Amino acid sequence: MFSFEHIIFAFFCLSFLGWIAETINESITRKKFVNKGFFKSPFVPCQGLGGLGAYFLGSLFREDPELVFLSGFIAATATEYLTAILLEKCFSVKCWDYRTYPHIRWCHFQGRIALTTSLFFGFATMFVVYIFWDICMYLANRIGRYLWVLDALMITVFFADIFCTCKKYLNYKRKGVKVKGSYAVFSDAQDFE
Repeated sequence: MFSFEHIIFAFFCLSFLGWIAETINESITRKKFVNKGFFKSPFVPCQGLGGLGAYFLGSLFREDPELVFLSGFIAATATEYLTAILLEKCFSVKCWDYRTYPHIRWCHFQGRIALTTSLFFGFATMFVVYIFWDICMYLANRIGRYLWVLDALMITVFFADIFCTCKKYLNYKRKGVKVKGSYAVFSDAQDFE
């Protein structure tokens, strides 16, 4: 069984893996290094939450791989769509727009979700349910009684990053600065007009 500390640890591991996957995809697509994600730290919380959701939902169907795939496909696609709308409404920014990806232009909906990424989410759910979770829990158990210290450190870094990013965003908004590009994040001043 696993504790709250295990779930926090898994959240940050999944957020980090999501950041790696998105950074690689974005960097290949843009042909330059792109620190993908809304924040400076190497975490994509949407991927962490989506990964946890994928595990808990997918594990209900563990005996049926097709249902594990389908549950991840549907749940992650819905999460991605709602996250896109939330970021657009709250921060007036698009952190991704599938209309700008050459390999996805043919299969997207409003630039917010795409068939190819939804298929990836289905396979990723299978990976999380059948492989990742056991490895992550093994590592968490090996860390043992110090797991809460590692969790506290990651939470502190993450919330400091949230604070600094939101402060920077509000500062730019107060100055009337707009985000340049459909995939821009708050990485550098050149991202702004």
